[in-house]
Amino acid sequence: MNISERIQQVRSSLKLSRKAFGEVLGVSGDVINNIEGNRLKRPEQKEPIYKLICQKFNVSYDWLMTGQGEMFEELPEALIDELAIQYKLDDIDKEIIHAYLELTDEEREAIKKYLRKLSGK
Repeated sequence: MNISERIQQVRSSLKLSRKAFGEVLGVSGDVINNIEGNRLKRPEQKEPIYKLICQKFNVSYDWLMTGQGEMFEELPEALIDELAIQYKLDDIDKEIIHAYLELTDEEREAIKKYLRKLSGK
């Protein structure tokens, strides 16, 4: 399986259309179609998109590039559990952390802007 097929597998497993998948990445559905169809003249130019796929969809970069390992990386449960112990976080606190990690960049910025406004900074 090549990288184009793995990208298609990621998108399919997330049950997203090419258009919806592309919107998350900031590209058109046509770009996703070309990537999945292995119709790139210079695939190395798509490295930023490959990295963005990994970041936005929690995909293992090693798996995407080589097919080795698991497709998806799990959220850092162990790290969150360590923080919960260290900072005496309850289940609601942990849910807030999970929810924040799943937000888009724009949603995170909106929350930061709101918190800055509350703190007067």
